[in-house]
Formats: sequence, structure tokens, C-alpha cells
Amino acid sequence: MKYPEIFLLPVLMLADYFLTVVGRIQSEKEYSKHFKMEHYELNPIWQKSIAGGKWFNIRHIFLVILGTLFSSILFEFGDLPYSYIQGFMGALFTVYSVIVARHLSNLLIFQHSIRNPDEMSGQVNMSYSMTLSISAYQCLAALFPMGIIVFFSPTPFVIGALIGLAVLFAAHFGWLRQYKKRLKS
Repeated sequence: MKYPEIFLLPVLMLADYFLTVVGRIQSEKEYSKHFKMEHYELNPIWQKSIAGGKWFNIRHIFLVILGTLFSSILFEFGDLPYSYIQGFMGALFTVYSVIVARHLSNLLIFQHSIRNPDEMSGQVNMSYSMTLSISAYQCLAALFPMGIIVFFSPTPFVIGALIGLAVLFAAHFGWLRQYKKRLKS
């Protein structure tokens, strides 16, 4: 196998889903008393299963398997230049690493709020639109430095990482547009 690192992809994809379920559960212990959100999960595709606390989602597992198989076949048997493979890996691994890191950050915030409930008071009600906007703006925390890295070291992997983060940033606004369209209808 030329690219065994591709098997990191299903680990990151599954971690994303499971950490989302854990995060939703942990947020309800203290944090959500102060920060009310329409949806904990930002991606509309997974909102119902996350809200329902589903630990196993057949559709998600199918997509993990499909994504891993597609990537494995493409990398191992495809006739793509090495730079394209590196760019694709940069996009996938960076985006999922940022997502998993944000989940871990949220879990630490939730644990802090559980251990220190007196450090927060009052209540903020945030629409899904506001939550999506905040998340999109937080993507800039990874997108901007990656742009600087690409400027100084334009390798295929980091260019792919920049493109992947830009797509994630744009996805937030796509979800926001869908949401606003549903509100109008």
C-alpha cells in the first residue's frame, strides 16, 4: 500500500461524529443553561441524529466507508500525480483535524463550566444563524494562518489544506443560505 495514511481519514471522520454526540451531552450539563442554541450540530444533514443522541448513524458509517474506499482506490490505483494526492490529503486531514480540535476545545469549555458553574451567569439565546456565523468566523483562525503558510511554503499539502479550509468556511454560508430559505418558505 502506497498511502497507508489514508486510514487516518475514517478515524477522524468517526471522531468528528462521536465527539459531536459527546459535546451535545456535555453541553447540556451546565453550558446550555447560559448559551441556548437552536441546534448543537451545525451540519443540517446530521442535526436530527445528533439531537436524538444517536451514537451510531448508519448513513454516517456508510459515508465513512464510502469516503475511505473512494480515497483508497483513487490514491492507490488512480493515475493522479503525487502533488494532487498530497493536495487532496492536505484538504481532508486539515479540515477534519480542525473540526476534531474544535470539538476537543468545546469539551474542555463544557468541563470547565461544569466544574465552575459560578463563573457564568445570565442567558444568551442564539439563533442557528448566529451559531453558524460564529463558527464560520472561527474558521478564520485556521484559514488565515494557513494562507500565510501557503505564501511562504506553497507545497501541495498546504495548498490543499488552504483550499479545504476555504471550502469549510464557505459550507457554513451554504448552510446559512439553506436555513434562511427554509425560514421564508
